Amino acid sequence: MTRPLAAVPDLESELDGLYALPLEEFTQARNDLVARLKKAHQAEAAATVRGMKKPTVVAWAANRLVREDPRRVTALLQAGEQLRDAQQRSLAGKARAEEVNDAAATERDAVRALLGSARTLLGDRASPSLLDRLGQTLRAAAVDEEGRRQLERGRLTEELRAVGFGPLEAVKQVRRRGDEVARAARERVAALRSESRSLESEARAAEEAAQSAAQAAEALAEEAEQKRVEANRAASELAEAEQALRARR
Repeated sequence: MTRPLAAVPDLESELDGLYALPLEEFTQARNDLVARLKKAHQAEAAATVRGMKKPTVVAWAANRLVREDPRRVTALLQAGEQLRDAQQRSLAGKARAEEVNDAAATERDAVRALLGSARTLLGDRASPSLLDRLGQTLRAAAVDEEGRRQLERGRLTEELRAVGFGPLEAVKQVRRRGDEVARAARERVAALRSESRSLESEARAAEEAAQSAAQAAEALAEEAEQKRVEANRAASELAEAEQALRARR
């Protein structure tokens, strides 16, 4: 009688390794793990792993930051927790606008630092669009409980987006006066205005870099076209010379 294979000893470790792989290797590695689990008679675990989605490029980039730059990810999560706490206390009338603004600025700085790391880690894959979506995912994960857990483990599968007032949506609903709500809204507008200015500056810099690259590409295209004309002329002269040589023989 054939004895059953031993169970996969540490499934969590296997999953950590799975999400640490290059994105193009994820599907095959997941399927291989499913097959191993089936052979080990772990049908329930195999079904769970089979249902795990391949991360999007943005989610994969966030997961990679967790592994490559854990110190800055920890700083972001702490900043997100402090921002949420400041906003909760503000809605309860127990925090000043300056506290919320300072916490929001700290969170933005933490996100900006991680995006700097992402540019280095991802190289050519770090397009402005990807970095923008990555920044939104990091902000959302910092203040959303489920997103926070997934980011901490480096197992995000999808992009995240903070909706509306972001962390304010997680605040317990309490009886509050209209002026408190208005104050919280003003504070959020001020924080978003500051962030908008910063991102506008970054966007202009990216556009200038893109324009310079386009001009350089245009110059290279013109040079290539000129070289092609010269190459065609040289080929024509060569053909004439070869024909003349054959005629003399």
